[in-house]
Amino acid sequence: MTPPISRRATLAASFLLLFASALGTARPASAQEAPAPIPAAADPPVILLTGFEPFGKGKPPNSSWEGIKGLDGREWRGYKLVARQLPVVWDEPLKRLEALVAEHDPVAVFAFGQGRPGYFTIEGLARRDRWAFPDNDGKKPGRPAIAADGPIAFVATADVERLVGALVERGRTVKVSDEAGRYLCEEMLYSLEYLKKAGKIRGPVLFSHVPPLGVKVPYRDVDAPYVESYVMDLLDAWRELDQAAPRPKTDPVVRPASFRSQVPAAPAASSATAREKEVRAFVEHYFKVWSDQDMDGYDDCFMTDASIQHINEQGQLFTLARPRFVASQRDVHRRSPVRMVEVPESIEIRFEQQLARAVVSWKLTAGSRVDKGYDHFTLKEDRGRWRIVNLLFYSTEDE
Repeated sequence: MTPPISRRATLAASFLLLFASALGTARPASAQEAPAPIPAAADPPVILLTGFEPFGKGKPPNSSWEGIKGLDGREWRGYKLVARQLPVVWDEPLKRLEALVAEHDPVAVFAFGQGRPGYFTIEGLARRDRWAFPDNDGKKPGRPAIAADGPIAFVATADVERLVGALVERGRTVKVSDEAGRYLCEEMLYSLEYLKKAGKIRGPVLFSHVPPLGVKVPYRDVDAPYVESYVMDLLDAWRELDQAAPRPKTDPVVRPASFRSQVPAAPAASSATAREKEVRAFVEHYFKVWSDQDMDGYDDCFMTDASIQHINEQGQLFTLARPRFVASQRDVHRRSPVRMVEVPESIEIRFEQQLARAVVSWKLTAGSRVDKGYDHFTLKEDRGRWRIVNLLFYSTEDE
């Protein structure tokens, strides 16, 4: 962009021209032929909106796209809205987002997906591991993790609780959710947070589920204009929270930062809730990789020098080092005539300074056999993620 000409320089040039004219000196040809350049108007900052295509050929329109496509190119409160549709295909969210961010350099990214009937949700947690559901190409994910070098889960950087509160005040039926579905919507939120952590997205990111078209929410049928009006309320709520947040006088940033950085510091309980979500996601990951027989992923759940203890049916305590225990679990899967699946039925979490304690009741299914028991985890943060320091487990009953 051409730099603006200062008022002082313009007055000085005019004075010289008048002085030269008074002396009878001809004005230089270059001055006659080249008028002062006019500064180009700055393009408005972009807010990127994304939605998804229908869930397969011949399926109904996806409400997430139908609700935002009419906003593409609209000027809104000094911003330009750019709306883009993404395919329901594994691995595409991260690739498409990287390209769109490089193209538009957005100051914020708000992503939408079609969710459950009855209400809107803003998602507060994104897990890295994917369920093996087929996408619109009929393919299951080629690998279990969205990003191999990413954490097991991201707690949303947006202050979802406060944002939901602002939308409820506007009469919206909207909730906070920590279950984004383990499909392309959860992959979208994880990709947003992954790119934000990598510094490729500088502003806030957020994912919201919207109800399908044709269903009812309280007092209203859901159609595309109604979803669009929700999106605009969401943008208004974000802008109000952004403007209400005090900024340091020395802060030169003109782009909005994450929601959490824009609002007053949350009380300690909110921070603990975020840590609880991270620990809960880790525990779910632990059981999933074991059930998927991903023993390398299972081994990665433990600290290098972790100890594992087992109490047998006679009450005897056995202690194993991590390598020997993981090897035994590989052998258990190899020898089992049927696939074994173990799931957590309840998770209780508490924190002790640098440690987290989780008591988990579990159920193991192997064909017609069902075992139940408890795992007692001691966890410590290691290189930005939770890992097991000690695991004590035992069975309680057979069915």
